[in-house]
This record gives sequence, C-alpha cells and structure tokens, in this order.
Amino acid sequence: MTKLQKNFNTKCTAEECRFIAKKAQTRFRVLSNNRRIKKRAKLFQALGNETRLRIVGLLSMQEMCSCEIVDALDGSASTVTHHLRMLEDAELIASRQVGKFTIYSLNDTPLTRHRIFD
Repeated sequence: MTKLQKNFNTKCTAEECRFIAKKAQTRFRVLSNNRRIKKRAKLFQALGNETRLRIVGLLSMQEMCSCEIVDALDGSASTVTHHLRMLEDAELIASRQVGKFTIYSLNDTPLTRHRIFD
C-alpha cells in the first residue's frame, strides 16, 4: 500500500467534491472560464510534442520559411506543415506570406504570459 493509499481512506461526498471544485476555481481563475481553459489546453497540447518544441526553439532564434524549418528538422514537408498548423492554432506562432513563401515567427506572448520556459 502506498503512502497516498494509506492517507486516502475516505471518499468525498458529492457536495464536498463540488466544494473542492469551487475552491480550485477560486484559486485558479482559468478553471471557471471554459473559453480560457480550452485555449490553455490547446497551448499545452501544442507544446506537448518534441517536434513542435524544436520548431519553437528554431523560431525563437529567427523567422524562418517552412522549407527552412523542414531542412533544419530533416523532416517531411507534410509533417512539418501539420506541426506548424497546430502551433499557429494555439497562437504560439504567426505566419505571413512573402511572395510564394510562408514565413513563420514566434509569438512569445503566450510563452511569457504562462511562463512556459521559466
């Protein structure tokens, strides 16, 4: 029996569980705002992949076009495009068209705001 199992001898009642949920929402305001919590979950999902973290690292150094990111990661264009789309959906990166190229840059505001890399 683990220490947690020894200390967890009682199950909270439904009322007690709701009280705990309210207490958590008071302490962590994001929990009471569905829009914000979905956005935060999307942010963490986007960062929860090694390739996407590598892309964030690359873009923290300089703006890059997708073909440069593919070269830097030695990956396939379709896979990198998928990861770029997820990062952009999470508002971690931004893109702009320059001629026929798509240039990506890091939006460090979410990283700073949520202290992801602190």
